[in-house]
Amino acid sequence: MRRLATRFLSIGADPSDDEDARLRKVVVLAAVAMVVVAATVWGLIYAVAGAPRSAFVPWSYVVVAAISVPLFARTRRYDALAATQLIAFLVLPFLLMWSLGGWIAGSAVALWAWLSPLAARTLGHRRAAVGLFGGFAMGTLILAYLEPRLGSAAELDPPVIIGFFVLNVVAVAGITLVLIDASTGGREGTLASMRGVVRRYFSADVADAILADPGRQELGGELAEVSILFADLGGYTTFSGDRSPHEVVDLLNTLFGAALPAIHAEGGTPVQLPGDAIMAIFGAPRRISDHAIRAARAALALQAACDTVAHEHPGWPRFRVGINTGEALVGNIGSDEFRNFTAIGDTVNMAQRLQTIAQPGQIVTGRQTAAELGAGAVIEWLDEVQVKGKADPVHPGVLVSLAPLKASSPG
Repeated sequence: MRRLATRFLSIGADPSDDEDARLRKVVVLAAVAMVVVAATVWGLIYAVAGAPRSAFVPWSYVVVAAISVPLFARTRRYDALAATQLIAFLVLPFLLMWSLGGWIAGSAVALWAWLSPLAARTLGHRRAAVGLFGGFAMGTLILAYLEPRLGSAAELDPPVIIGFFVLNVVAVAGITLVLIDASTGGREGTLASMRGVVRRYFSADVADAILADPGRQELGGELAEVSILFADLGGYTTFSGDRSPHEVVDLLNTLFGAALPAIHAEGGTPVQLPGDAIMAIFGAPRRISDHAIRAARAALALQAACDTVAHEHPGWPRFRVGINTGEALVGNIGSDEFRNFTAIGDTVNMAQRLQTIAQPGQIVTGRQTAAELGAGAVIEWLDEVQVKGKADPVHPGVLVSLAPLKASSPG
Protein backbone atom coordinates (compact mmCIF):
# COMPACT_ATOMS: atom_id res chain seq x y z
CA MET A 1 0.00 0.00 0.00
CA ARG A 2 2.83 2.40 0.85
CA ARG A 3 4.53 1.70 -2.45
CA LEU A 4 1.30 2.25 -4.38
CA ALA A 5 0.69 5.54 -2.55
CA THR A 6 4.25 6.69 -3.25
CA ARG A 7 3.89 5.97 -6.94
CA PHE A 8 0.56 7.80 -7.11
CA LEU A 9 2.00 10.85 -5.35
CA SER A 10 4.89 10.86 -7.83
CA ILE A 11 2.55 11.28 -10.82
CA GLY A 12 3.50 14.38 -12.74
CA ALA A 13 6.87 14.78 -11.01
CA ASP A 14 9.27 16.87 -13.06
CA PRO A 15 13.05 17.06 -12.47
CA SER A 16 12.85 20.82 -12.96
CA ASP A 17 10.36 21.26 -10.09
CA ASP A 18 11.53 23.13 -7.03
CA GLU A 19 10.47 21.91 -3.59
CA ASP A 20 7.41 24.17 -3.43
CA ALA A 21 6.12 22.93 -6.79
CA ARG A 22 6.66 19.30 -5.81
CA LEU A 23 4.94 19.83 -2.48
CA ARG A 24 1.90 21.42 -4.14
CA LYS A 25 1.61 18.50 -6.55
CA VAL A 26 1.79 15.98 -3.72
CA VAL A 27 -0.86 17.80 -1.67
CA VAL A 28 -3.30 18.09 -4.59
CA LEU A 29 -2.83 14.44 -5.58
CA ALA A 30 -3.37 13.35 -1.98
CA ALA A 31 -6.57 15.44 -1.88
CA VAL A 32 -7.76 13.85 -5.13
CA ALA A 33 -7.25 10.35 -3.73
CA MET A 34 -9.14 11.12 -0.53
CA VAL A 35 -12.01 12.92 -2.26
CA VAL A 36 -12.44 10.10 -4.79
CA VAL A 37 -12.95 7.66 -1.92
CA ALA A 38 -15.27 10.07 -0.07
CA ALA A 39 -17.29 10.88 -3.21
CA THR A 40 -17.78 7.20 -4.01
CA VAL A 41 -19.02 6.45 -0.50
CA TRP A 42 -21.11 9.66 -0.36
CA GLY A 43 -22.86 8.73 -3.58
CA LEU A 44 -23.64 5.25 -2.31
CA ILE A 45 -25.11 6.71 0.87
CA TYR A 46 -27.40 9.02 -1.11
CA ALA A 47 -28.45 6.19 -3.41
CA VAL A 48 -29.34 3.94 -0.48
CA ALA A 49 -31.04 6.81 1.41
CA GLY A 50 -33.50 7.38 -1.42
CA ALA A 51 -31.84 10.06 -3.55
CA PRO A 52 -30.39 8.15 -6.53
CA ARG A 53 -30.47 11.22 -8.77
CA SER A 54 -28.33 13.20 -6.32
CA ALA A 55 -25.87 10.28 -5.98
CA PHE A 56 -24.61 11.02 -9.50
CA VAL A 57 -23.27 14.43 -8.40
CA PRO A 58 -20.49 13.11 -6.10
CA TRP A 59 -19.89 10.24 -8.53
CA SER A 60 -19.27 12.81 -11.25
CA TYR A 61 -16.18 13.89 -9.30
CA VAL A 62 -14.79 10.39 -9.73
CA VAL A 63 -15.15 10.89 -13.48
CA VAL A 64 -13.42 14.28 -13.25
CA ALA A 65 -10.50 12.69 -11.37
CA ALA A 66 -10.31 9.77 -13.81
CA ILE A 67 -9.82 12.26 -16.65
CA SER A 68 -7.71 14.96 -15.00
CA VAL A 69 -5.12 12.77 -13.25
CA PRO A 70 -4.00 10.84 -16.39
CA LEU A 71 -3.83 14.16 -18.26
CA PHE A 72 -1.66 15.56 -15.47
CA ALA A 73 0.59 12.48 -15.62
CA ARG A 74 1.15 13.18 -19.31
CA THR A 75 1.42 16.98 -19.30
CA ARG A 76 2.79 17.57 -15.75
CA ARG A 77 0.82 20.83 -15.72
CA TYR A 78 0.10 21.50 -12.07
CA ASP A 79 -1.94 24.66 -12.76
CA ALA A 80 -4.44 22.74 -14.88
CA LEU A 81 -4.80 19.96 -12.30
CA ALA A 82 -5.18 22.38 -9.37
CA ALA A 83 -7.71 24.55 -11.23
CA THR A 84 -9.79 21.50 -12.20
CA GLN A 85 -9.88 20.16 -8.66
CA LEU A 86 -10.54 23.48 -6.92
CA ILE A 87 -13.39 24.32 -9.30
CA ALA A 88 -14.88 20.85 -8.83
CA PHE A 89 -14.61 21.24 -5.04
CA LEU A 90 -16.49 24.55 -5.36
CA VAL A 91 -19.20 23.72 -7.88
CA LEU A 92 -20.23 20.14 -7.12
CA PRO A 93 -21.44 20.74 -3.52
CA PHE A 94 -23.76 23.50 -4.76
CA LEU A 95 -25.06 21.26 -7.55
CA LEU A 96 -25.64 18.50 -5.02
CA MET A 97 -27.57 20.78 -2.71
CA TRP A 98 -29.64 22.09 -5.62
CA SER A 99 -30.50 18.50 -6.64
CA LEU A 100 -31.50 17.69 -3.05
CA GLY A 101 -33.88 20.64 -2.79
CA GLY A 102 -31.97 23.58 -1.29
CA TRP A 103 -30.24 24.46 1.96
CA ILE A 104 -32.64 22.71 4.29
CA ALA A 105 -33.47 19.61 2.25
CA GLY A 106 -29.80 19.37 1.20
CA SER A 107 -28.50 19.37 4.79
CA ALA A 108 -26.29 22.41 4.02
CA VAL A 109 -24.00 20.15 1.97
CA ALA A 110 -22.78 23.24 0.09
CA LEU A 111 -20.62 23.97 3.15
CA TRP A 112 -18.11 21.60 1.52
CA ALA A 113 -17.58 24.24 -1.18
CA TRP A 114 -15.96 26.43 1.49
CA LEU A 115 -12.96 24.08 1.46
CA SER A 116 -12.12 25.17 -2.10
CA PRO A 117 -10.92 28.73 -1.29
CA LEU A 118 -9.43 27.50 1.98
CA ALA A 119 -7.40 24.80 0.19
CA ALA A 120 -6.24 27.34 -2.40
CA ARG A 121 -5.03 29.63 0.38
CA THR A 122 -3.25 26.77 2.14
CA LEU A 123 -1.39 25.96 -1.08
CA GLY A 124 -0.27 29.57 -1.37
CA HIS A 125 -2.61 30.62 -4.23
CA ARG A 126 -3.84 33.88 -2.71
CA ARG A 127 -5.49 35.39 -5.80
CA ALA A 128 -7.21 32.12 -6.66
CA ALA A 129 -8.45 31.87 -3.07
CA VAL A 130 -10.08 35.30 -3.33
CA GLY A 131 -11.80 34.36 -6.60
CA LEU A 132 -12.99 31.03 -5.24
CA PHE A 133 -14.35 32.71 -2.12
CA GLY A 134 -16.27 35.05 -4.39
CA GLY A 135 -17.69 32.00 -6.16
CA PHE A 136 -18.63 30.49 -2.81
CA ALA A 137 -20.44 33.67 -1.78
CA MET A 138 -22.22 33.89 -5.13
CA GLY A 139 -23.34 30.26 -4.97
CA THR A 140 -24.64 30.77 -1.45
CA LEU A 141 -26.70 33.81 -2.51
CA ILE A 142 -28.10 32.07 -5.58
CA LEU A 143 -29.22 29.04 -3.62
CA ALA A 144 -30.73 31.26 -0.93
CA TYR A 145 -32.73 33.02 -3.64
CA LEU A 146 -33.87 29.71 -5.18
CA GLU A 147 -34.62 28.05 -1.81
CA PRO A 148 -38.42 28.62 -1.92
CA ARG A 149 -38.61 27.12 -5.42
CA LEU A 150 -36.49 24.03 -4.60
CA GLY A 151 -38.33 22.72 -1.55
CA SER A 152 -40.58 20.50 -3.66
CA ALA A 153 -37.53 18.64 -4.94
CA ALA A 154 -36.67 17.19 -1.53
CA GLU A 155 -35.93 13.44 -1.77
CA LEU A 156 -34.69 12.57 1.75
CA ASP A 157 -36.67 11.85 4.91
CA PRO A 158 -36.37 14.40 7.78
CA PRO A 159 -34.23 12.11 10.06
CA VAL A 160 -31.79 11.52 7.19
CA ILE A 161 -31.63 15.26 6.47
CA ILE A 162 -30.80 16.00 10.11
CA GLY A 163 -28.16 13.25 10.18
CA PHE A 164 -26.49 14.60 7.05
CA PHE A 165 -26.66 18.14 8.43
CA VAL A 166 -24.72 17.13 11.56
CA LEU A 167 -22.21 15.16 9.48
CA ASN A 168 -21.64 18.02 7.02
CA VAL A 169 -21.13 20.69 9.69
CA VAL A 170 -18.80 18.60 11.86
CA ALA A 171 -16.75 17.26 8.94
CA VAL A 172 -16.25 20.64 7.27
CA ALA A 173 -15.36 22.26 10.60
CA GLY A 174 -12.84 19.49 11.33
CA ILE A 175 -11.16 19.72 7.91
CA THR A 176 -11.08 23.51 8.23
CA LEU A 177 -9.25 23.17 11.54
CA VAL A 178 -6.71 20.78 9.97
CA LEU A 179 -6.04 23.14 7.04
CA ILE A 180 -5.66 26.15 9.32
CA ASP A 181 -3.25 24.20 11.52
CA ALA A 182 -1.26 23.11 8.47
CA SER A 183 -0.93 26.67 7.19
CA THR A 184 -0.16 28.33 10.53
CA GLY A 185 2.86 30.54 10.02
CA GLY A 186 2.30 30.57 6.25
CA ARG A 187 3.48 28.09 3.65
CA GLU A 188 6.98 28.05 5.12
CA GLY A 189 5.52 26.88 8.40
CA THR A 190 3.97 23.89 6.63
CA LEU A 191 7.22 23.04 4.85
CA ALA A 192 9.20 23.39 8.07
CA SER A 193 6.91 21.00 9.93
CA MET A 194 7.22 18.41 7.16
CA ARG A 195 11.00 18.73 7.10
CA GLY A 196 11.13 18.38 10.88
CA VAL A 197 9.52 14.93 10.78
CA VAL A 198 11.67 13.61 7.94
CA ARG A 199 14.94 15.02 9.27
CA ARG A 200 14.66 13.04 12.48
CA TYR A 201 15.60 10.01 10.42
CA PHE A 202 17.53 11.43 7.45
CA SER A 203 20.19 14.04 6.84
CA ALA A 204 19.02 17.43 5.54
CA ASP A 205 19.95 16.59 1.94
CA VAL A 206 18.12 13.27 1.98
CA ALA A 207 15.10 14.95 3.58
CA ASP A 208 15.09 17.64 0.89
CA ALA A 209 15.31 14.98 -1.80
CA ILE A 210 12.35 13.07 -0.35
CA LEU A 211 10.25 16.22 -0.21
CA ALA A 212 11.38 17.09 -3.73
CA ASP A 213 10.33 13.69 -5.07
CA PRO A 214 8.49 11.07 -2.97
CA GLY A 215 9.68 8.43 -5.44
CA ARG A 216 13.11 8.69 -3.84
CA GLN A 217 11.72 6.80 -0.87
CA GLU A 218 11.44 3.68 -3.03
CA LEU A 219 14.04 0.92 -2.76
CA GLY A 220 16.63 0.93 -5.55
CA GLY A 221 19.01 3.49 -6.93
CA GLU A 222 20.58 5.17 -9.92
CA LEU A 223 24.10 5.67 -11.22
CA ALA A 224 25.61 9.05 -10.43
CA GLU A 225 29.02 10.69 -10.51
CA VAL A 226 29.92 11.32 -6.86
CA SER A 227 32.80 11.80 -4.46
CA ILE A 228 32.93 9.51 -1.44
CA LEU A 229 34.62 10.49 1.82
CA PHE A 230 35.61 7.85 4.36
CA ALA A 231 37.08 8.77 7.73
CA ASP A 232 37.96 6.59 10.69
CA LEU A 233 39.95 7.04 13.87
CA GLY A 234 43.46 5.62 13.70
CA GLY A 235 44.32 3.80 16.93
CA TYR A 236 40.72 3.78 18.11
CA THR A 237 40.68 0.09 19.03
CA THR A 238 43.74 0.40 21.28
CA PHE A 239 42.44 3.61 22.83
CA SER A 240 38.95 2.29 23.55
CA GLY A 241 40.30 -0.93 25.06
CA ASP A 242 41.80 0.99 27.99
CA ARG A 243 38.87 3.36 28.62
CA SER A 244 35.43 3.09 30.14
CA PRO A 245 32.39 3.12 27.82
CA HIS A 246 31.51 6.63 29.05
CA GLU A 247 34.93 7.93 28.00
CA VAL A 248 34.64 6.27 24.59
CA VAL A 249 31.18 7.75 24.00
CA ASP A 250 32.49 11.19 25.00
CA LEU A 251 35.35 10.79 22.49
CA LEU A 252 33.02 9.79 19.63
CA ASN A 253 30.46 12.50 20.34
CA THR A 254 33.15 15.17 20.53
CA LEU A 255 34.93 14.13 17.32
CA PHE A 256 31.74 13.49 15.37
CA GLY A 257 30.50 16.85 16.62
CA ALA A 258 33.58 18.45 15.07
CA ALA A 259 33.59 16.42 11.84
CA LEU A 260 29.94 16.27 10.76
CA PRO A 261 29.35 20.04 10.59
CA ALA A 262 32.33 20.30 8.23
CA ILE A 263 30.68 17.77 5.92
CA HIS A 264 27.25 19.43 6.10
CA ALA A 265 28.78 22.86 5.41
CA GLU A 266 29.99 21.64 2.01
CA GLY A 267 26.71 19.99 1.04
CA GLY A 268 27.81 16.45 1.85
CA THR A 269 25.44 13.76 3.07
CA PRO A 270 26.72 11.54 5.92
CA VAL A 271 25.07 8.17 5.35
CA GLN A 272 26.84 5.88 7.79
CA LEU A 273 28.48 6.14 11.20
CA PRO A 274 29.78 2.59 11.68
CA GLY A 275 31.56 2.59 15.02
CA ASP A 276 34.37 5.13 14.85
CA ALA A 277 34.00 5.84 11.12
CA ILE A 278 32.11 8.22 8.84
CA MET A 279 30.96 7.68 5.27
CA ALA A 280 29.69 10.72 3.36
CA ILE A 281 28.49 11.26 -0.19
CA PHE A 282 29.05 14.44 -2.19
CA GLY A 283 26.97 14.80 -5.35
CA ALA A 284 23.91 12.80 -4.23
CA PRO A 285 21.05 12.85 -3.58
CA ARG A 286 21.40 16.46 -4.69
CA ARG A 287 23.40 16.70 -7.92
CA ILE A 288 26.32 19.13 -7.72
CA SER A 289 29.06 19.43 -10.32
CA ASP A 290 31.91 20.38 -7.96
CA HIS A 291 31.45 17.44 -5.58
CA ALA A 292 35.18 16.56 -5.55
CA ILE A 293 36.18 20.07 -4.50
CA ARG A 294 33.48 20.13 -1.82
CA ALA A 295 34.65 16.75 -0.48
CA ALA A 296 38.23 18.01 -0.34
CA ARG A 297 37.23 21.23 1.44
CA ALA A 298 35.14 19.21 3.89
CA ALA A 299 38.07 16.89 4.62
CA LEU A 300 40.43 19.78 5.24
CA ALA A 301 37.87 21.50 7.49
CA LEU A 302 37.24 18.22 9.29
CA GLN A 303 40.95 17.78 10.07
CA ALA A 304 41.27 21.43 11.11
CA ALA A 305 38.34 21.06 13.53
CA CYS A 306 39.85 17.90 14.97
CA ASP A 307 43.21 19.69 15.36
CA THR A 308 41.44 22.04 17.75
CA VAL A 309 40.08 19.07 19.68
CA ALA A 310 43.56 17.52 19.78
CA HIS A 311 44.94 20.54 21.66
CA GLU A 312 42.54 19.79 24.50
CA HIS A 313 42.88 16.01 24.26
CA PRO A 314 46.38 15.22 22.97
CA GLY A 315 46.03 11.49 23.63
CA TRP A 316 42.89 11.03 21.54
CA PRO A 317 43.05 9.24 18.14
CA ARG A 318 42.90 11.26 14.92
CA PHE A 319 40.85 10.78 11.76
CA ARG A 320 42.36 9.12 8.70
CA VAL A 321 40.50 10.29 5.59
CA GLY A 322 40.17 8.83 2.11
CA ILE A 323 38.40 10.50 -0.84
CA ASN A 324 37.58 8.91 -4.18
CA THR A 325 35.61 10.20 -7.15
CA GLY A 326 33.73 8.22 -9.77
CA GLU A 327 30.48 6.55 -10.65
CA ALA A 328 28.44 4.76 -7.98
CA LEU A 329 24.96 3.40 -7.50
CA VAL A 330 23.18 5.68 -5.02
CA GLY A 331 19.76 5.09 -3.52
CA ASN A 332 17.81 3.30 -0.81
CA ILE A 333 19.05 -0.12 0.22
CA GLY A 334 17.19 -2.40 2.63
CA SER A 335 13.58 -3.54 3.01
CA ASP A 336 10.12 -2.02 3.31
CA GLU A 337 10.55 -1.95 7.10
CA PHE A 338 14.07 -0.48 7.22
CA ARG A 339 16.16 1.22 4.60
CA ASN A 340 19.29 3.31 4.33
CA PHE A 341 20.30 5.87 1.74
CA THR A 342 23.83 4.95 0.65
CA ALA A 343 26.19 4.41 -2.27
CA ILE A 344 27.70 1.16 -3.48
CA GLY A 345 30.24 0.23 -6.10
CA ASP A 346 33.97 0.24 -6.85
CA THR A 347 34.24 4.00 -6.25
CA VAL A 348 33.02 3.52 -2.68
CA ASN A 349 35.28 0.52 -2.05
CA MET A 350 38.31 2.45 -3.28
CA ALA A 351 37.53 5.40 -1.01
CA GLN A 352 37.63 3.03 1.94
CA ARG A 353 40.91 1.51 0.73
CA LEU A 354 42.45 4.98 0.42
CA GLN A 355 41.35 5.76 3.95
CA THR A 356 43.29 2.74 5.24
CA ILE A 357 46.43 4.06 3.54
CA ALA A 358 46.18 7.44 5.29
CA GLN A 359 48.01 8.15 8.52
CA PRO A 360 46.17 9.85 11.42
CA GLY A 361 45.60 13.47 10.43
CA GLN A 362 46.10 12.78 6.70
CA ILE A 363 43.75 12.98 3.69
CA VAL A 364 44.50 10.53 0.87
CA THR A 365 42.86 10.94 -2.54
CA GLY A 366 42.66 8.93 -5.71
CA ARG A 367 43.81 10.00 -9.17
CA GLN A 368 40.38 11.09 -10.42
CA THR A 369 39.72 13.19 -7.33
CA ALA A 370 43.10 14.89 -7.74
CA ALA A 371 42.32 15.61 -11.39
CA GLU A 372 39.00 17.19 -10.42
CA LEU A 373 40.71 19.40 -7.83
CA GLY A 374 42.99 20.88 -10.49
CA ALA A 375 46.14 22.92 -10.14
CA GLY A 376 44.95 24.64 -6.97
CA ALA A 377 45.44 21.48 -4.94
CA VAL A 378 48.77 20.70 -3.27
CA ILE A 379 49.18 16.92 -3.30
CA GLU A 380 52.16 14.89 -2.16
CA TRP A 381 52.15 11.71 -4.19
CA LEU A 382 52.91 8.44 -2.46
CA ASP A 383 54.43 5.29 -3.94
CA GLU A 384 52.13 2.99 -5.83
CA VAL A 385 50.47 0.41 -3.59
CA GLN A 386 48.54 -2.77 -4.12
CA VAL A 387 45.06 -2.68 -2.62
CA LYS A 388 42.55 -5.42 -2.03
CA GLY A 389 40.26 -6.09 -4.97
CA LYS A 390 42.49 -4.40 -7.57
CA ALA A 391 44.75 -6.27 -10.01
CA ASP A 392 46.82 -3.16 -10.78
CA PRO A 393 48.49 -0.98 -8.15
CA VAL A 394 47.00 2.45 -7.40
CA HIS A 395 48.84 5.74 -7.05
CA PRO A 396 47.45 7.65 -4.04
CA GLY A 397 48.32 11.16 -2.94
CA VAL A 398 48.13 13.09 0.32
CA LEU A 399 46.05 16.27 0.05
CA VAL A 400 47.95 19.03 1.82
CA SER A 401 46.00 22.13 0.90
CA LEU A 402 43.54 23.61 -1.54
CA ALA A 403 43.77 27.03 -3.10
CA PRO A 404 40.92 29.40 -2.13
CA LEU A 405 38.11 29.21 -4.67
CA LYS A 406 35.35 31.57 -5.65
CA ALA A 407 32.52 31.41 -3.15
CA SER A 408 29.97 28.72 -3.93
CA SER A 409 26.89 27.97 -1.95
CA PRO A 410 26.83 24.60 -0.23
CA GLY A 411 23.08 24.61 -0.44
